[in-house]
Amino acid sequence: MARKKKTWEERGIDMTPMIDCVFQLLIFFMVTTVFAVQSGLKVDLPQAATSDAPPEKDLSITISEKGEMDLNGTPVTLDNLEEQLRIQKDIFGSKVLIIKADKKTPHGIVVDVMDAAKIVGIDQLAIATDKEEEKKE
Repeated sequence: MARKKKTWEERGIDMTPMIDCVFQLLIFFMVTTVFAVQSGLKVDLPQAATSDAPPEKDLSITISEKGEMDLNGTPVTLDNLEEQLRIQKDIFGSKVLIIKADKKTPHGIVVDVMDAAKIVGIDQLAIATDKEEEKKE
């Protein structure tokens, strides 16, 4: 029995190196993707006729209707709020605090947060709102 030597057309192209490269590119893009950081608290922001989207580099505190607080993804309480604001202010170098309070949050908690921000030297405060939907008549 004589073995017949396979020609180029019969052998085909080896796809293994190309598949390896595709998987490596896929892994590279998955690892280097940046995801938006959002607070773990669910809040229902009040609506306003004019509403601007806040910049992402500033400090952001989210306050739930029960008074739970989340400073740039870190859970905080009124007791350690000033300390955490100082730490985050030094990290981000920001003098702007965006307050995202649920519309049912007690007013006193928002005032306490604003006082703590002023104490640590955050000069600009912004209250986040959702844009009010236009009424069709």
